Amino acid sequence: MTSKINCPLCGNEAVQMRDGSDVYLINCSSCGDFQITRECLEDLPAERKLLPQLMKVSAFTRYRTINKEPVATLFIGNPNGYTEGYTIQQIVDQFPSVPERKLKALQNLQALSKYWGDAVAIERKDYSVLFPEVNEEQPSLMMMRTLVEEGLVAGEVKFPTHLTVTEKGHSLLRDQATPVAPEALTPAPQAPVIEEPTPVAAQPSKLDGMHPRVLGVAQKLFQDGHYRSAVLDTYVALDNDVRRKSRLLHDGTELMQKAFTINNKKGTNERATVLKVAGGDDPQQGAMWLFSGAVMGVRNVLAHDHSIHPSEQEALEQLYFASMLFRRLDQAVNVDAEQLMGQISQLRFSLTGSASSSDSAKLKALLVPARGFVDAELHRLSFRKILEIIRSGYFNDQNAGINLLLEWHAPFFDHINNDDHINLICAIYKAAGSSHPSRDAETLIRERFMPIKMSLKLFQDHLLSSNEVCNELLEKIWWSDAFFRCIAHSGDLEFMVAFLNKVISKEIVLGRNDLDTLSRELNRAGREGLEELTDKIYEMNKELNK
Repeated sequence: MTSKINCPLCGNEAVQMRDGSDVYLINCSSCGDFQITRECLEDLPAERKLLPQLMKVSAFTRYRTINKEPVATLFIGNPNGYTEGYTIQQIVDQFPSVPERKLKALQNLQALSKYWGDAVAIERKDYSVLFPEVNEEQPSLMMMRTLVEEGLVAGEVKFPTHLTVTEKGHSLLRDQATPVAPEALTPAPQAPVIEEPTPVAAQPSKLDGMHPRVLGVAQKLFQDGHYRSAVLDTYVALDNDVRRKSRLLHDGTELMQKAFTINNKKGTNERATVLKVAGGDDPQQGAMWLFSGAVMGVRNVLAHDHSIHPSEQEALEQLYFASMLFRRLDQAVNVDAEQLMGQISQLRFSLTGSASSSDSAKLKALLVPARGFVDAELHRLSFRKILEIIRSGYFNDQNAGINLLLEWHAPFFDHINNDDHINLICAIYKAAGSSHPSRDAETLIRERFMPIKMSLKLFQDHLLSSNEVCNELLEKIWWSDAFFRCIAHSGDLEFMVAFLNKVISKEIVLGRNDLDTLSRELNRAGREGLEELTDKIYEMNKELNK
């Protein structure tokens, strides 16, 4: 019997097939094919701690479907030796690391390719192909960008898009080592271990070191010997990027001259420059002629004369020139964005807890136009102003800042650095720890930072890097007792296992009060999968307090 249902993993429309047994076959365009027991299907909505993790399960089942592996059967409890049976918790706990996910995403794209050089259509329903941890656009874009910047895939980093596995990507997959099985943290009894391939280093390319935009457009074409197309497509992309950053509607030589001009607006003393280059008139005019010359001397020549076919060396030189122009474009500033940056930088917030709405409204009024620009510095400044509000000592301000963050993080997170991500997580933990905590900070922590999971991951990796770093972060958070309470109850299992093992091995040394708080909160939480480590922390604390 066949019926349409909402997929239990992603919520999208799916087809369910039943044969009278207690195991149902589900076909979902996002999650692929998988089987699920009636018990799992009925109990899953009540498993609140698992619901935010279901994208990991979706990525697992979609991968098996795409790569023609046996259909997995999903259980809540023990599979009892069921062939290809996995518990939801097991799949979540064994979710691959970032390097492994990168390789799996590449394998998915190769398997989806109908032929060599096929451009695979990727829509928002295909997040699972890119192995994100959560059902959000940002981590999927991050994986897409990583694959493009490393030259493994060609295509535009956006949704929807078309992605093509490059020769470098095919070579990496050909050369990969035999898959090996990693240790599972808490595998289901008698359940098969999920095997992960070991990533290997890619071979160097003649295009290594070029701007990521050049690699994304030209890598595959160049490696396949299509030098003319590699160069022409790159210079067309340059034209498109100048148009996007300048927000002008022209193209070609006219676009470059208007974007980088040093002339004044007609009848005024005001400069007509749209994209400003640092250093004054000479660099500005030089940029105008460099970009104009690139269009006239390369793009237009190849576009209008199909008899011209650059050699490999000629193509390489022209691509390096384009790479330099892309970097110049990165450094150029849209003058309207610069004016907006000036307005944002001059904002002053009261941060007294009584004017949170007006502080938030002032910033939001400038974030609206800021989103329309692609200037990295503008986006970094916008983020740091939001962070300034979150860092207030008053919960009303903190709530207002977090609401701004959740509304506006997507356009800005592409341009902030690791320190920004780490400082953000510290500020949120601090906001949740005072005598009058921010309710929105507490909610974000309980939900394991789902909209900004990437920031949390960078914070966790940094904290685990050394005892010194851990102590520095605890000082930033200030309320260490609240931090240990939060992670004991809401920290993700993978991080908690790594952190507690480092505490037990004394790679991370906690003070008496911190260890006591951690032990007490772990016992209160009673987390499944942490029982043994909780006991060890308890004994360690008991010994310290003798």
